[in-house]
Amino acid sequence: MPAKIKIALDCRDINIATTGTHTYLSELIAAFNKQHNNEVSFIFIKPFIAVMPGNNAFAKLIRHFQFFFYKQITLPILTFLNGASVLICTDYVAPVFTPGFKTIVVFHDAFFWEYPQHYSALWLRMFKAVALAGAKKSVAVIAPSEYAKKQIALHTGISAAHIKVVYEAPKTFAQTNPQPAQISAPYFLHVGTLAKHKNLPLLIEAFAKLDKHLKLVLVGGAPSSVHNNDVPNIKAAIQKHNLQNQVVLTGYLSNAEVASWYANALGYVFPSYNEGFGLPVLEAMQYKLPIIAANNTCLPEIAQSGALYFDPSNTDQLAVQMQAIVTNTPAVMATLDAQPAVLQQFSWDKAAASFVAIALDGLKNASKHA
Repeated sequence: MPAKIKIALDCRDINIATTGTHTYLSELIAAFNKQHNNEVSFIFIKPFIAVMPGNNAFAKLIRHFQFFFYKQITLPILTFLNGASVLICTDYVAPVFTPGFKTIVVFHDAFFWEYPQHYSALWLRMFKAVALAGAKKSVAVIAPSEYAKKQIALHTGISAAHIKVVYEAPKTFAQTNPQPAQISAPYFLHVGTLAKHKNLPLLIEAFAKLDKHLKLVLVGGAPSSVHNNDVPNIKAAIQKHNLQNQVVLTGYLSNAEVASWYANALGYVFPSYNEGFGLPVLEAMQYKLPIIAANNTCLPEIAQSGALYFDPSNTDQLAVQMQAIVTNTPAVMATLDAQPAVLQQFSWDKAAASFVAIALDGLKNASKHA
């Protein structure tokens, strides 16, 4: 009987990330825990040293050093010592030094290449060099959508044949959903970082055209990169239209608090002009919310017939679709009817099984060429 294959998962971000990357990793861990069998087992690796706190220049420098040292020195050593045959990294960067094991790395999108102005130039140069070196040595690069795969291949030079699509799935929320105490009016919802590609000033411009009894709730905080921070433009749009009492900025919230906002919303709006997957679309579907999404990038691929669409550069189109939700038009009802079939296509158990299949296939191909 062949020896059981050990698959390691880099879990560094589980106590660091606060947004979609945390969801991705935590849900994948839970799904892998259900995948243990006679053929494969899983190892979850974390760094020994806590991440340097603080937002000053020195703290950021130390964090960058910690990241690269862990990825290229500590992580491969721990993977080797644990006897893993494959290491999965879900944050773009896999080690280049891989003694006795293969790697799989997840690229969630191509934003680092598409929007270099959103990142520190020196850090970005180092990051891209290390990420590409690890990706090209891996047995596969995982993309969350066909759109993301196309963009990654286009901007990085990684062969499309080397990139495999593994769809994500919605977060598992607690089922207790009390009415948010701080708001009673009907509200539209957006969940995500207040980053530039989220196109939130346009959402505020469209919202300003609607009836004044409505509210808009933006759940999330500023991104870690100051170059990608859209909070000043968001606040300027709020002030321009005198919407200080109608637009609610919650900051980062717990899962239970986010679930409450989803459960009681009038509708969900996703106006991004670029996304790799668009996880909140599926989260909103879990709560049977009418959804409006931009008609670009991956969003039609993921939301399919379960959402209304608009041109993300057209404020008037978005306002019309938001008004359609307010009046509950037949088109809105049709999207709600389509959502259960859309949701059935996405599962973290399916994603975990795909990772295992890709890992085993990668080991098999490697042995053929040994």
